[in-house]
Amino acid sequence: QKGCPEGTGYSNPFFHKRGVPKGRSILTPFLIKGVATKLTGYLIKSRRRVEEFFPGTNQEVKVYSIFGKRKGPTLLVFGGIQGDEPGGYLAADRYVGLNLKKGNLIVVPRLNLAAILAQKREGLTGDMNRKFALPKNIQQDPDIKVVNLARDLIANADYILNLHQGSGFYSPIWINHQRNPLRWGQCNVIDAFVFDLPNGERLELESFAQNVVRRINSKIQDENYHFLVNNTNTGDKKSLHKEQRKSLTYYALTQKHKIALGIEVTKKCSSPQAVAYLSIAINSVLKELGIAPEEFPGEDPDSIAEELKKNEKFSGLKVKINGCEKLIIPGQNIFLKIGEPLQILNLETEKSRGWYVNLVNSGSYNALGQTYWFTKDNKLLIHKDGKLIASFEIMPRSYLLGSLEVNLDGRVCRFHNQETILLPKNGRLRILKVYPEKDKNKVKVNLKGFIGNKGYNDGEDSGYVISADDLIPKYALDYPENTFYRIEISEQGNLVGEVFLKLT
Repeated sequence: QKGCPEGTGYSNPFFHKRGVPKGRSILTPFLIKGVATKLTGYLIKSRRRVEEFFPGTNQEVKVYSIFGKRKGPTLLVFGGIQGDEPGGYLAADRYVGLNLKKGNLIVVPRLNLAAILAQKREGLTGDMNRKFALPKNIQQDPDIKVVNLARDLIANADYILNLHQGSGFYSPIWINHQRNPLRWGQCNVIDAFVFDLPNGERLELESFAQNVVRRINSKIQDENYHFLVNNTNTGDKKSLHKEQRKSLTYYALTQKHKIALGIEVTKKCSSPQAVAYLSIAINSVLKELGIAPEEFPGEDPDSIAEELKKNEKFSGLKVKINGCEKLIIPGQNIFLKIGEPLQILNLETEKSRGWYVNLVNSGSYNALGQTYWFTKDNKLLIHKDGKLIASFEIMPRSYLLGSLEVNLDGRVCRFHNQETILLPKNGRLRILKVYPEKDKNKVKVNLKGFIGNKGYNDGEDSGYVISADDLIPKYALDYPENTFYRIEISEQGNLVGEVFLKLT
């Protein structure tokens, strides 16, 4: 039984002949020649490890290994090999924090980061799932180092899952344009019914895949979304899918002699539904293999929708400017002097995984932890995986106003650029003047969401008494919470600063 870790005591029922040969311990750190790696948490006591490969590049790969308290098989789960299939990496990401009572799990949620950030099937140079037949030492393809990493990880596992979202619904017979043999959705893809090994053993892919399908379908009420086994018969000369000979699963089967499934869910469903179907599939595989988490990830689409929404919650960007830490909240701009350093410290989010900060035209996919020196107007883009969540304009500090003077419930106060006025919901605010004092005909103070002159909205809101009831909710920066508004200060039509109003 090739590839089973030494001492696991695991016997694979999907080999025709059972047996446990010698091999490496799953607790041994991966030692991969020629691969830059950063070990961020090799902790046997906590029974988990995080490894970071190609850090600081748009090919960064994080590998999460979880070791069970009792011996058992090792399942390797890949997500994100194609960047336009978000269900795969979102589902895989749900498994990196599991605690296992039995067996082992290796999870690679984002194998092809460049493709995920671009939200495209292809990454740097074509489809990564068509590169597993390439020579390991090919120099012309920058993706080969990630492919080689995946190959080495496959060698350290017993079973492989490659998570996908496919078009339509697979059916072995033609039913209609969306449900036929050339579609991929809602199926477990295998490359052969059985695979004979040189030593006389046999891998029973069909038996394993059918067992998993039965488990999956028992959890799906709508029969239109039931799974089927899709044998692409990849190696046969009459195969309809000869391109799969270049795929990850075909490599795992034919070169490393591992049972490998492509789990395909349809693109004809919402992201929460796709993640739910993939979670049901992964949970079914874990149960079939006897890998026992302390708790399985949930499978309810509504709960998953809330989970995904929570994971995209972003409340601010922490930066350091001239040694001073500041929190820049969504809707604010960043003002700097020419030559002034800006360091991107971290993001205020519910979960740190899958977040990336891009400084436009910097050549870096992720600006977190890096320092830049301001030379001209620019923009920071905040992405959760490939989805744009927020952006921040970086503008010259030379246009900065001194301060904005207001009357806040009878007290005269001054607020500097990007500071926040806290206004009780029953309080009163009146904007007095801008410092340094300028020609009133050239300067305008505009509270977005407030109309001072009801007869003619000229955008000048100085001098009016303002309360929470006067604000128009749709202009709130945190709509629909409706507690956060922007005050823009402009001079002859050019923005010179901004102050924020927070209802408390």
